[in-house]
Amino acid sequence: MFPKKQRQSAPPPRLLSRSRSGLVLAGMRILVALLLALWLWIAPAHPHLGGSSTAVLFIAYLGFALALLAVAWRSWWYDFRLARPAFVVDIATLLSGLFLTEAVTLDFFSPFITFFAFLMLTSAARWSMRSMLLIAGGLALGFLLAGWLIDWDGLPLDMARFSRRFVALALLLLMLLWFALGRQRAGAARYERQVSQDPFIGTLDYAMAVYGAGGGMLAWRGEGESRPRLYSAGTLAGAACDAPMDLAGTDDPLLFDKPRLRQILLQGGKHLSARRAGPMPGLIAHCALGQGLSIPITSRTGRGQMVLCDMAGLNPDDLFAAHGVGREIAAAMDEEEAEALGREVALSRLRSQIATDLHDSVIQTLAGTRFRLQALRGAMGGQGESARDIDLICSGIADEQDHMRDIIEQLRRGEIKPGQRDLHQELLVVCAHLARQWMVEITVAQLRRPIIVPAALHFEVQQILREAIANAVRHGKADTISIEPAAADHRLLLAIVDNGLGFDADHPPRSIAERVARAGGDLTITSAPGQTRLMINLPLDPAP
Repeated sequence: MFPKKQRQSAPPPRLLSRSRSGLVLAGMRILVALLLALWLWIAPAHPHLGGSSTAVLFIAYLGFALALLAVAWRSWWYDFRLARPAFVVDIATLLSGLFLTEAVTLDFFSPFITFFAFLMLTSAARWSMRSMLLIAGGLALGFLLAGWLIDWDGLPLDMARFSRRFVALALLLLMLLWFALGRQRAGAARYERQVSQDPFIGTLDYAMAVYGAGGGMLAWRGEGESRPRLYSAGTLAGAACDAPMDLAGTDDPLLFDKPRLRQILLQGGKHLSARRAGPMPGLIAHCALGQGLSIPITSRTGRGQMVLCDMAGLNPDDLFAAHGVGREIAAAMDEEEAEALGREVALSRLRSQIATDLHDSVIQTLAGTRFRLQALRGAMGGQGESARDIDLICSGIADEQDHMRDIIEQLRRGEIKPGQRDLHQELLVVCAHLARQWMVEITVAQLRRPIIVPAALHFEVQQILREAIANAVRHGKADTISIEPAAADHRLLLAIVDNGLGFDADHPPRSIAERVARAGGDLTITSAPGQTRLMINLPLDPAP
């Protein structure tokens, strides 16, 4: 036996460095507007500053910037949807300001450099590389156009000064473009899987900790499974879905506002797009959710969708880290599956060894005991009460040999024979055998309709019944036992009642309690001298 490897507990995942580019850009727009207004106010009088037209332009732009800050603070949806119109206003203000103040050739160009930088950072934060390249080229052409219009308006153009400023602007645009294209998106913290923790609940806790979310749900469908399993935590603990889930359409991370039918998707890991009144995918469509973040999970061993809710400052920037979080979870799922496969191989070898040991020891011992009893019966002449008792014992040993052979075969296969069983009919046969074996009276309540159960559940019930009856007779000295099976709401209810001495209900039989727990059921015990009742509640269709 190898010593169990001790694994140190992993530190909690660090919170994601979440950015709010919409709010930051709105604040930067206000600073740019204030800079332009301040520059105009303190600039010395000049006949080419544009007069009242320039003042109206910059004051109106400042009001526009304040309004967009309020939008970015209150709604990630409208902040994203208004980004393009706001950018058009930004460019129009820049070019109009360049023309009205004739800043492309006079000594009032410095504040507009800040405006150019702001526009490039906005395009980097909002849109794709192709859009950024087009905007950079458009800004350069806009600068040339403003110079041409000033020259056409009759102001002498100093070409040396104009050329120096155009080259400086072009270099600034190239440097900002390089920085924007090379910048790294927020990465996700590593997920350190805990051996003692359920892998699905563990990944939920990890994602909630990374994003600072209050609640989370995970739908996971392993390879070969027909329907997803559902897990929940935090404020969404215990949440249920109203229909079987379809994980189609959950390939991209998205922000959602279900009541208002709003979605923002990150397509291809690069491009943000808004969608309204479109179908909500997977968990979002079938569960009671408001706003949140959906993370797709795709691994070699299955597919899933995670939804996080109750996140402060939810905004489109959160989408860029979703792929990293999804990859960490997918890797953990694959690692768990690989370890489970390794455990299954080891268990298969162990089951095979146990099956061989049972065949070579218990089965042979039972066969030898039966042979000795039959020889004793023959020596006694085969007559009398003792001979009939020996026949009953030999019959019970034969039944037990058959039962042990079934167990050995199941151990060697590693599974229960598939199919369905009529539980009531099977209980009648098993209880008749147990009544003969323990020489007690066992009754099975009549049913109006059969209870059809999976073969695996039938096997578990049979083993629970054998242990319960053995305990009642050996320890409780019971001589009358009744079995009362029933089915309701996709649950199997099994009552085992005996007239024995009773026992401490706070200490239930360990093997029975463990079997019930593994099957996903509940065990309730009431016990007093003369009546002990074991009430077992099991799911008729346990999760795979």
